[in-house]
Amino acid sequence: MRLGSYPLTAFLFVLTVAILAVMQGYFPAELAIPLPGSTIRPVLLLELASQPQHLAHIFGEPGDPQRAVRIAGMNTGNAIDYLLMPSYGLLTLSFFTGISRDLGAGFWRVFGAMGVIAAVSDAIENWLMFGMVADMANPLNEMALLPYPVWTKFGLLAMSCGGAAWAFVRLRRWVLAALCLPAPLMLVPGMLDPLHTAPLATSLIGLGWLAMAVHAATRWWRTRAVA
Repeated sequence: MRLGSYPLTAFLFVLTVAILAVMQGYFPAELAIPLPGSTIRPVLLLELASQPQHLAHIFGEPGDPQRAVRIAGMNTGNAIDYLLMPSYGLLTLSFFTGISRDLGAGFWRVFGAMGVIAAVSDAIENWLMFGMVADMANPLNEMALLPYPVWTKFGLLAMSCGGAAWAFVRLRRWVLAALCLPAPLMLVPGMLDPLHTAPLATSLIGLGWLAMAVHAATRWWRTRAVA
C-alpha cells in the first residue's frame, strides 16, 4: 500500500481508533476531584492545565490512596500516545495525498502536512506533561509553555478537517463535508472556553477522521467492484 492509496488511508484510520481505545484503557476515567460545571476528561485537563490546582483535580491530593495509580495510568497512556501520533499524522497525510491525486492539484498536500506537524506538536506537548507529572510541586514552567503545542496540535487538526470539508464539497460528497465542518467551526469557542467547550471541540476532530476513512473505504470498494 502506498501513501495516498484508499486502503492505506482506511487502514490508518482503523489503527488510529485501535490505539485510542488502548490508551483510554489506561487514562484515569474521571477526575479525582470534580471540577464544578465541567465534564472535562482527566487527560484533556492535563493538556489544558494552567494552574497547579488542576493537577490535584486530575490526580488527587498527596494523601489520596489512588493518586499513584492515576499517575501511572496517565503516564502509560501518554507513552502509548507516541504510537498514536504517527498514526493520525500519516492518516491525514495519506488522505490529502489521495485528494491531491483525485482533484489534480498538489496544494491539497498542505493540509496533509498539517497532520504531521500536529503530531510533532503532540510529541512536544507530551514531553511537557511528563515533566509536569514528575514534578507536581513546581509545574509552572511547563504550564507556561504547554498551550503552544496543545493549540498548535488541535488548531492544525481542526484546519485539516476544514480542508477535508472543502475537498468533499469539490467532490460533491455533502454528508462527509458536513462531518468535517464542526471541528474548525468549534476551534475558537474551544480556545476561549477550554474547561467547558474544549471537550466537545476537540472530540469533533474524530468526525473529520471518520469522514476521511469513509471516503477512502467507499472509493476503495468502488474501484474493486469496477475491477
